[in-house]
Amino acid sequence: MRGDVLDPLPTPPTPTPAGAMAPGARIVGRYRLVARLAQGGMAEVWEAVDEVLTRPVAVKILLPHLAADKAFVARFRREAVSAARLSDPHIVSVYDTCSEGDVEAIVMELVRGTTLRDLLDDQGHLHPRRAVEIAVQVADALEHAHGNGLVHRDVKPGNILLSDDGRVLVADFGIAKAAEGGADLTEAGQVVGTAKYLSPEQVEGTPLDARSDVYALGVVLYEMLCGRAPFTGDNATTTAVARLNSQPLRLRQVKAGIPRALEEIVMRAMARRPGDRYASAAALRAALEQVDLGKLEPTDDRTVAGSRADATSWSSPAPWPSSERATAQPDVRSTAPPRPQPRFAQTERRWLVPAALIVVVAATLGVVGVLVGRTDMGQDLFDVVEERGPGAGGKVVGVTATESFDPFGSGGEHDDELANVVDGDPATVWTTEEYRSRDLGGLKPGVGLVLTLAQVAELGELEVDSPTQGWAASVYVAERPAVDLSGWGDPVATREGIDGDATFDLAGRSGGAVLVWITDLGDGSVGPPISTAIGGVEVRT
Repeated sequence: MRGDVLDPLPTPPTPTPAGAMAPGARIVGRYRLVARLAQGGMAEVWEAVDEVLTRPVAVKILLPHLAADKAFVARFRREAVSAARLSDPHIVSVYDTCSEGDVEAIVMELVRGTTLRDLLDDQGHLHPRRAVEIAVQVADALEHAHGNGLVHRDVKPGNILLSDDGRVLVADFGIAKAAEGGADLTEAGQVVGTAKYLSPEQVEGTPLDARSDVYALGVVLYEMLCGRAPFTGDNATTTAVARLNSQPLRLRQVKAGIPRALEEIVMRAMARRPGDRYASAAALRAALEQVDLGKLEPTDDRTVAGSRADATSWSSPAPWPSSERATAQPDVRSTAPPRPQPRFAQTERRWLVPAALIVVVAATLGVVGVLVGRTDMGQDLFDVVEERGPGAGGKVVGVTATESFDPFGSGGEHDDELANVVDGDPATVWTTEEYRSRDLGGLKPGVGLVLTLAQVAELGELEVDSPTQGWAASVYVAERPAVDLSGWGDPVATREGIDGDATFDLAGRSGGAVLVWITDLGDGSVGPPISTAIGGVEVRT
């Protein structure tokens, strides 16, 4: 359908080419542009006024190179008409399609709020309760579309809108299908920005159904919970293909505190084979609603709302009509009633009292330190502390190199992740390869991680940060790395049933290299596949 009411000026307006729009321009004499909100790889989005119905709308105008492609425009119109028949509170409504001169556009509901993409860019990750709340409403939208024979094909945070009235809406139904027309994975404006969320069947070019959207929603939920997508690469192609030949880290390996039941739901939604996923968005929604989130710490309403500022300083909401990102950062309010904000006097007391105590204690300790430091015993004590470093375990020995150790297999275990062991961030991890069982599928006695030290020293202990539960390992010390297990001699320490982090006593053994030999992958990533993750190491004398 199309608007055909002329501008009430003496002469009809001259059509303005797409990409050269300006405030005040009219499309088909009906939609007056107010302000450009955003521009993406396919279109630019404008806030506009429908001068026939006197209501605000959003107009998505194709970029010139796409508007000139007759085949694309035909698909674009057809899919927009298909999307227009959807009517659901969680789907952005399509009102009209417009064609005038070089301009091709669709007219949509104007949503005021923000996008999930902007919320994640601001916060990194969301509380599980908030993530589930969003995913449930997205699943509702997808189920409605699937029931009407329409698969979205491009579910991603940028297409999920968080309205200031508390609703979660999905935008751009059918647009991804219009963009497919022979595109490859690296073509600008087509799937480059969405490679992280493609289902395996989209990458392989096989027929799609509702389960492809279930997969994409699983990826979005993973990112909401972990603060990162499960698959990334140097470019769109490697990112997309990664899901065909590798398994993502389990959520609890990436971030602690995620309920195991919720982790299982997300991993099932992201199953490589469509038959292993939830059969429908409704089934995924039902599973999410069964997760017990009552034991989790409550969320901070200001964080959920997407603003790090105090609630009283929220800015006025700006319109967000589609998946494109605008410059403003409006708030998004939770559907739950907001908690009363504490008065300043209350919040002031909360931090003034602890702060005052800290100052008093620090001053007292400072005086005691000066007095003790003047004595011979005190000076000896400080010398010991200086030698051992800030901890009680001795001086830290630097790690100059890390490498995987797989003498009974292919020779390597996720070597591209080795830098994560020594980057100082326990949230980034190195993982073993994935196996069918915790005993490494019965294929080999173990796999390992080798640490080359800055110097040969008498070693006191090794600390290993890991999110994996129930794993087991032996630690070996040698003057230099050996090429096979026998070259490392006998293990210095062995531990089983490790729940997360572990400290190994190295008993003063002298060496310049340490091997962490993993013999049980544990149940931190219930599978199959199963792997063990290490987020950081520290060697002390």
